[in-house]
Amino acid sequence: MTCQLPRPLKPVCASLLSALILLVSTNTYAAKTDIVLLVNGDTITGEVKSLDFGSLRYSTDSMGTVNIDWEDVATIKSDQKLQVEITSGTRYFGSLIESETQHSIIVVTKNGPVEIENSDVTRMTPIETDSRLVERLDGSISLGTSSQKGSGVSTLNLSSNVQYRTRTYLIGLDINSTITDQPSEETSSRHNVSSNYQRFRSNRWFTEWLASWERNDELGILSRFQVGAAVGRYLVQTNKNQFSVKGGLVESRESFVGDTESDTKAEGLLEFRYLHRRLIPKASASFVSTIYPTLSDFSAFRAETDLTFRREFIDDLFFDLSVYHSYLSKPPDGSASTDYGVTTSLGYSF
Repeated sequence: MTCQLPRPLKPVCASLLSALILLVSTNTYAAKTDIVLLVNGDTITGEVKSLDFGSLRYSTDSMGTVNIDWEDVATIKSDQKLQVEITSGTRYFGSLIESETQHSIIVVTKNGPVEIENSDVTRMTPIETDSRLVERLDGSISLGTSSQKGSGVSTLNLSSNVQYRTRTYLIGLDINSTITDQPSEETSSRHNVSSNYQRFRSNRWFTEWLASWERNDELGILSRFQVGAAVGRYLVQTNKNQFSVKGGLVESRESFVGDTESDTKAEGLLEFRYLHRRLIPKASASFVSTIYPTLSDFSAFRAETDLTFRREFIDDLFFDLSVYHSYLSKPPDGSASTDYGVTTSLGYSF
């Protein structure tokens, strides 16, 4: 069956089709004109996608998208408009011209060229690609199971996170779910879904808005929903290490297992976050500890701590070892005050 368009629409459709073909062709065959000069003298033509934690993500026609160790880069030439961030938190905007000094780049800013040593560069972001959602996504998903024959205890863990980063802000989503089956007891679960919006400020400061929902059967928490805001600063920001501290306020709505009444309360927030990455072999370690004191009663507080070691064994495939610990100073009646566990899992990063 053939569908005939009304005569007046044919020129319009023809124009739209031509524009679509031109757009696809432009995106597909756009020339990659950035040039990376390596310390061994080789040059690679392509397009800078990002630089983060000492890994330069670089798109080429012949090899696809590759990750180049930043220590192997002598200099870069790029006509793109880039944001270059250094260890002090200062950001420079402009194109790059080739530097005659190894292990350095020259950013052509509106106030003139600025030469920066590569060791001082912590992040590089193409400004013109902020609107390309897929290119700015970074995340992982992992799945782990364990079973003990003697006790009959089995555990299933699912974890996923995704981030969307631009030159001015970051949006994150984290999902973590653990289900434990024990023959002599009811199946218990621990679920957490959290999201945050982080706005980058000058001198490594940031503001953040956050929301989360969680459930923890071991601690008697049937549901906890919280929203809040915080201010923080990256105290350490290098190509291998990142350490930040933030403090703020949250409002929590909790419902409990059993006869304990639901409660809405205001809490403080104090978080310490450390991340270490290395490229050869590709591995990372992260530590996050968050304390929530109750503002109406400082003797009541809760704390969450997570420690994760990750090692990549095949491109984008990794092994995780995670330790978590949750604490309630005043748990609901009949519930434990602590919950902790160790999980191992396999995952994929993108």
